Amino acid sequence: MQWLLDNAHVDARWTLVHATHLDASEVRTLARSGATVALCPTTEANLGDGVFPLRPYLDAHGAWGIGSDSHISVSPVEELRWLEYGQRLVTRSRNVAADEGTPSVGQTLLRGVAESANASTAKPIGQLAPGRRADWIVLDDEAPELAARGEADLVDSWIFSGNRGLVREVVVAGRTVVREGRHVDGERIAQRYRDCVVRLAKEL
Repeated sequence: MQWLLDNAHVDARWTLVHATHLDASEVRTLARSGATVALCPTTEANLGDGVFPLRPYLDAHGAWGIGSDSHISVSPVEELRWLEYGQRLVTRSRNVAADEGTPSVGQTLLRGVAESANASTAKPIGQLAPGRRADWIVLDDEAPELAARGEADLVDSWIFSGNRGLVREVVVAGRTVVREGRHVDGERIAQRYRDCVVRLAKEL
């Protein structure tokens, strides 16, 4: 990382995938650069890459997001959950991502990815505001995992309650792409995927 920072003009236009191995100086320099770090905790765990130093990076006001760069997981909720859980395992403490301003771990994590979304994708996303793209999700308010949850702990319950899908609706650029928990084109996508995998297997 230090070599990259010394030899390239790393700035807010950059998104660095993983960036897992950072010393204290690199954490501070990278945070000051304005670049976004794209963390993929399930992939990093699968590969044995190690754990990103999240708390020092947050304290340095670094920009970050989460993603998935392999077939290991395609769940943003799982990535966010394991980002925090990895930190807890390393530090032997709880609520690592939270701070005094935002004591909710879930809200801190969600805010972090939303704040970096615009810069890392060059798309007008990340906020429900004039001039931004109309993207949002609707959680299933009838799910037992979300019963009797108030605003303060709703996001924490969504992220940390397990692997059952709790998203009822997804809207992207004003268009509903998930309705009643199912992608509107899900069956066709699944069939195309199955056909492709079968074809590739026959060619091996």
